[in-house]
Amino acid sequence: MRQRPNILWICTDEQRWDTIHALGNPHIQTPHVDRLVREGVAFTHAFCQSPICTASRSSFLTGMYPSSVHGCCNGNERWPDAAPLVTRLLADAG
Repeated sequence: MRQRPNILWICTDEQRWDTIHALGNPHIQTPHVDRLVREGVAFTHAFCQSPICTASRSSFLTGMYPSSVHGCCNGNERWPDAAPLVTRLLADAG
């Protein structure tokens, strides 16, 4: 049987790529994150779709523009059914 990879998805709020030693900042010490970068995958080619954190997270979790995820920014308590959450896609894949 094919073995599935373990996925550790770390999302920090308001952290730029250049605040991590392994990604090019010689002035900061981030040994644990550096090890994750060395032994795993660093998502380094990303662009923020919105300067507002909730809208940005909705884009990150769905792969859709924040304006396409209707209601993500106006206090709604649930995601629209049309928004394909990456967490749901991963869970469905096992």
